[in-house]
Amino acid sequence: MKLKNYLITIIGIIICSLSFSIFFLPYKIVPSGIAGISMIFHKLFGLYEVVTIILLSIMFLLIGYIFLDKNEVKKALLGTFLFPLFIYLFNLLFNKIDLSIDNNLLTSIVGGVSLGFGLGIVYRYDHYIGGIDLLNRILNKKINVNNSVITFVMDIFVITIGGIVFGFETFIYSMVSIFIYRQMIEKVSVGIGDSRSFYIITSEALKMKEMILNDLGHGATILKGHGAYTNQDRYIIFVVIPKRDYYKLRDGIKKIDKNAFFVVSSSYEVGGGK
Repeated sequence: MKLKNYLITIIGIIICSLSFSIFFLPYKIVPSGIAGISMIFHKLFGLYEVVTIILLSIMFLLIGYIFLDKNEVKKALLGTFLFPLFIYLFNLLFNKIDLSIDNNLLTSIVGGVSLGFGLGIVYRYDHYIGGIDLLNRILNKKINVNNSVITFVMDIFVITIGGIVFGFETFIYSMVSIFIYRQMIEKVSVGIGDSRSFYIITSEALKMKEMILNDLGHGATILKGHGAYTNQDRYIIFVVIPKRDYYKLRDGIKKIDKNAFFVVSSSYEVGGGK
């Protein structure tokens, strides 16, 4: 299983490298992370992008060994060395092949989809590309800030500098691309939820249970809760249904108890039970 996970992770890294070489580098669309920083450094100082990626990746790897658990740092080893290697190889290959695209918006969209798909695979199998991923973990550990907040700040910082260096048009296309690949990362790494989880707080728990069992044909769990504001005991019904039955259950809840309070969330994985 470990070998399979490593192979799939490498495929994800290849997709990331391919996307960067085809859709980002030639069109000056700046992604987040060290890949985006490498483009900025090339423009400002003439440093070859691959060299910058290698140097920054190794630097963050060493910093990670100081501040993070060693097993956490090991997850970044493949990405640290293979990501710049594949970029170098793809750059050599595409120097001899014309893959030019006239529409920069199309380029940023396809680039975002492909990069997000590759990153999603890498994250799904519990690895990192390296660089900024390790920095995010360090900041999260030291200053106790949510990873999503750190990632958002990093994204904005890198593409803003990219916009200053390359121009406002680059900033816009980079924003489009980053928005798309962040969505793709979530869909690929976590999955697309096919089910919906309902938490229903109601005074008509028995009628609600009968509706779920008989009309929808689904099971449910009834929990006993206590309202902090009302100081009254209430029943909470927990049920997971296919998303095709979402409106049936929602309308059924309103029909039985207009005062029912319910919360709905996506369920990325459902297992066990009958």
